[in-house]
Amino acid sequence: MLHVLLVIIGSIAYGFLPIFVKNIIPYNYSSLSIVFYRYLITAIFLFIIILVTKKSFRITKRQFIELFIFSVIGLGLTFFFLSQALLYISAGLTNMIHFGYPVIVLLIMIFMYKEKANILKVLSMVLAITGIFLLTKVVQVESFLGVIYALITTVTYGVYIVANKKCSFAELDTMVSVFYMSLIVSVVFFIVGIFTNSLQLLNNLYVFYNFAAIALLCTIFSLGLLLYGVKKLGSSLASILNMFEPTTTVVASIFIYNEDLTINIVIGSVLIILSTISMVIGSKN
Repeated sequence: MLHVLLVIIGSIAYGFLPIFVKNIIPYNYSSLSIVFYRYLITAIFLFIIILVTKKSFRITKRQFIELFIFSVIGLGLTFFFLSQALLYISAGLTNMIHFGYPVIVLLIMIFMYKEKANILKVLSMVLAITGIFLLTKVVQVESFLGVIYALITTVTYGVYIVANKKCSFAELDTMVSVFYMSLIVSVVFFIVGIFTNSLQLLNNLYVFYNFAAIALLCTIFSLGLLLYGVKKLGSSLASILNMFEPTTTVVASIFIYNEDLTINIVIGSVLIILSTISMVIGSKN
């Protein structure tokens, strides 16, 4: 039960990510710059934490190759397309669409790894998808392009979640694996940014505070708990538990952006919570 609670706490913290990104966008930072600074600051914080806790940085060649591939796909591209989506649609809608990724996770686990999908897991998916659909009715789609960007993240992040369970780097300490992922993403996006001339200098204190919040709260804290959950609970269950994230984004948007609390928000959130309960029971069985 503790593992379940930790993943839920992590998902709630992660739900504030689109809010912080929305705070940065008005300052005309490109999506590529946002990805670079998020993971650069994250890598710096994690480097200090790992040194203080005296964890080992040692990884194998195979682990490095897998970390490189899935960090760029799962972290870099996911956050890049999320940032792009936020240019066109609201934070709540972006995160709601993004949370179609558990469907991708479950499909990969069923068709590639022959995981059994009992009726409770299927029910949890139906409840989750229905809940997210109701939540998407809260806001109007301002741009179809933003929806496409958000849909792309369901695939990139779904692949990433499965990789954290099935690849060799799953054996690494969570903080160490996230450090290498963050470092790799920051280096790759820095190089791309230099060649495309799309990096902006971080010279605004308010923007820095938002990046620091993204790094500490929405990456180190929340992602660390999610990856811990993936190792302990499995990809499908951890991704379903993470459904608290879009609910958090919607609720936070109500208070920050003064959005109305509608019946769709209430029913959608309840369905997501019921889907979590259904998946927990189904996994125990």
